[in-house]
Amino acid sequence: MNKLNTIHLHTRYSDGLNDAYEYIEEAIKQGLSSIGISDHSPVPLKSSWAMKKEDLPRYIEELNYLKKIYGKNINIYTGMELDYIQGLDVKGYIDFDELDLDYYIGSVHYIYSELIDGYGTADNTQDMVEKLLNEGFNGDSLAFYTRYYQTVREMIKEYNPILIAHFDVLEKRNIKKILFDPESEGYKVQVEMSLDLIKESCVEVNTGAMAKDIDVLYPSEYILKRCIEKNISVSINSDCHFISGLSFAYEKAIHLLKKTGFNYVHVFDGVMKKVKI
Repeated sequence: MNKLNTIHLHTRYSDGLNDAYEYIEEAIKQGLSSIGISDHSPVPLKSSWAMKKEDLPRYIEELNYLKKIYGKNINIYTGMELDYIQGLDVKGYIDFDELDLDYYIGSVHYIYSELIDGYGTADNTQDMVEKLLNEGFNGDSLAFYTRYYQTVREMIKEYNPILIAHFDVLEKRNIKKILFDPESEGYKVQVEMSLDLIKESCVEVNTGAMAKDIDVLYPSEYILKRCIEKNISVSINSDCHFISGLSFAYEKAIHLLKKTGFNYVHVFDGVMKKVKI
């Protein structure tokens, strides 16, 4: 059995291309230790990828049913990717404390800008992210990534998730360093301030971009090194939106982690467990 798994994936309930049962059957074929379904939480603003609020009861009911059908073959967990949005109460909007979830992961996609009096998204298309930088922050890279990491820090403090999804997702559209210089002192200060808030959460090593032909694993090697130095645990997840991405590029992730100095990752199977790589 493969000791690794994924607890970060998306079905048709949000922006995935497959149903939950299809991922589960593929996970069984691959011999994964377990699987968690974590569709994007409903949010109190217009979104093209979030689950609809009215679908929440059916989502949980379906996953409970699939646990009964497939539970003898693989451990299945009901999760959610809980978006943090500055100025909006996502938890209250979905009556979060009343939900029958096994776990949730925390993430930041939305970046607020006073100049546009609204939100842009951190991992939109290249053109749209550049537009957010230029129109939302007057092309000021420092203001742009400072606002992003400020939001990440608020998410960590308010949500305290077991897993912090795509910690530096801004890197997804910054391969050519068009948006900002990740080697700059200002950027590193924001990263450090954010990492220093992490106490129990794992930082996700996310292979999702690679499954979409974007040659980037996040977090960056620099951030992974700082995680080791700060004794912060990591967990490999695919953030997949289609079956072929279920455990995509895990070997590359393991190679990077070993190169950085990690010998273990954490895998969620009811609780976070330490697994040798």
